Amino acid sequence: MRKAGSPDTYKYAAAAGVSVLPGTVRAGIIWYLPYFLAEHGIDAGEVLRAVGLPRSAFDSQDNLIEYKQLEGVLSETARRTGVADVALQLGRHTRLQNFGVAGRAALCAPTAGAGLKKFTELFNLHSTASVVTIITDGEFARLVYAIVELGMTETHHLQYGAAIISSNLLRDVFGPQWRPVAITCACRAPANPRGMQRCFDAPLHFDCAETAVLFEKHWLDQPLPPVEPRLLAEMAAAVQQSREAILADFPVAIRRIVRRQVLLGEFSMTDVASLVSMHRRTLDRHLQQHGLRYGELVESIKADLARQLLRDTQMPIQQVAESVKFSSAANFATAFRRWSGMTPSEYRRRCAPG
Repeated sequence: MRKAGSPDTYKYAAAAGVSVLPGTVRAGIIWYLPYFLAEHGIDAGEVLRAVGLPRSAFDSQDNLIEYKQLEGVLSETARRTGVADVALQLGRHTRLQNFGVAGRAALCAPTAGAGLKKFTELFNLHSTASVVTIITDGEFARLVYAIVELGMTETHHLQYGAAIISSNLLRDVFGPQWRPVAITCACRAPANPRGMQRCFDAPLHFDCAETAVLFEKHWLDQPLPPVEPRLLAEMAAAVQQSREAILADFPVAIRRIVRRQVLLGEFSMTDVASLVSMHRRTLDRHLQQHGLRYGELVESIKADLARQLLRDTQMPIQQVAESVKFSSAANFATAFRRWSGMTPSEYRRRCAPG
């Protein structure tokens, strides 16, 4: 059986001029892994070597791990320990402090909403494999996690882990009295969802278009404790340094921004240009200098998102089409055949788990 996404996704991305350098995350997000393995009598070095990582990967929380290696570590840990919900067990120990400058910046703001905005901006600057964003809708808001790494073949561990980690982050910002309204996961339910349901004090929904934590919007207005001016100045300098570093790799930065904007349904070139303080023509010129065309970039992002939803969820085809911003299932099917050489239904049958 052909694995979902792997060769086709990279071939399409290369044709579109999209960077296919492996996306990375900080080791800090699974910092509890060696302790968890030790509790089960397993040497962490053996598990890491099995997925191509040295034991030194956990010498510092700032070390970077490729997203596919993270996926592999979680799968290998689940196999060796027999713990199916391993991502939940690890994610329960991941807090704001494990996210470095992004985590510290979240508490250097006058309100929780402003702090979360800082967190998402900095997380998205540093993580080259996933994005997070805050979306408000009426009386509610949600913290949304989405994978932007190309060619992922299995994401349920990552989706489960993101759900519990997102809940932890919000509780760190809002305080221990905070409770979520609902949790959604962009993947199928586990064989036994009871353990996962016990982790969340809220309804849990699977086969959704996004992995997100829904909460009442008034929490965003909650004031945060004041921060010393010296610490604020240090944080501002760190933020500026981060921005300069990430924009040096312009194609990767723009891809992450566009992926997030597709989620929001606001992904015109003008929308994206405004987010990087550029005129539309300036953004187009920068893209051309890197051999990129904006329309092809958007196409590659929609293609990979569609593959992930078809592979990892049981969402109806019509709903998948709406999630990747197509006006009809027929238009989506036409585009999907162009991307993969098969219909969405055929792709789902070929790439279904098991």
